[in-house]
Amino acid sequence: MFQTRSLATAARSVRAFAARPITRSLPPMSLAPLATRVRYASSAASMSSSAPHLPPIPSSPKITVTPPSLDAILEEGFMDDAKLVPENEARINITPEAIRQLAQLAANEPPDTTLALRVGVDSGGCHGYQYIMELVEEKGVDDYVMQAEGAVPVLVDLMSLGMLKGATLHYATELIGSSFRLQDNPQAKEGGNCGCGVSWEAI
Repeated sequence: MFQTRSLATAARSVRAFAARPITRSLPPMSLAPLATRVRYASSAASMSSSAPHLPPIPSSPKITVTPPSLDAILEEGFMDDAKLVPENEARINITPEAIRQLAQLAANEPPDTTLALRVGVDSGGCHGYQYIMELVEEKGVDDYVMQAEGAVPVLVDLMSLGMLKGATLHYATELIGSSFRLQDNPQAKEGGNCGCGVSWEAI
């Protein structure tokens, strides 16, 4: 279960999260509607050209998880009571479909690219919390880095991971549009999701 924190600590973390630069000249998080923010990753992914020479993605792909430095987080000062997520819990699942799309994004970038897909949680929405996804070019001091070989990495900040651990990142292809989606989140209350699929209630 996600541990509660002081409002002051949460506020500092939210400010630090919102201050991270966004790539592709996207509007600031605080000004963009929720549905628009979630579509950033979807739109960029759908605009990427196909990469026919990508190797097959295994059914159980290997994901390397690199945790942040706790000393660096404490030195930063915006999370005074920070604790890393236990190693055996510090991950989200990434489906082969999502990895293939991340690999397509990587294939359209220069070799030295720092592009990454940020996945996180923000307060708001009709059920208390909402998922956010953005393409970014800089890593935060409190970011966990989850990466499959040849694919754009996924970044999850420390506070968000506490509410996303065990969830699944998927890339769904539908007639009405394709997008990255977070699903099967064990930290979400059963039946506590909004019909939009973005807003949810924590257990």
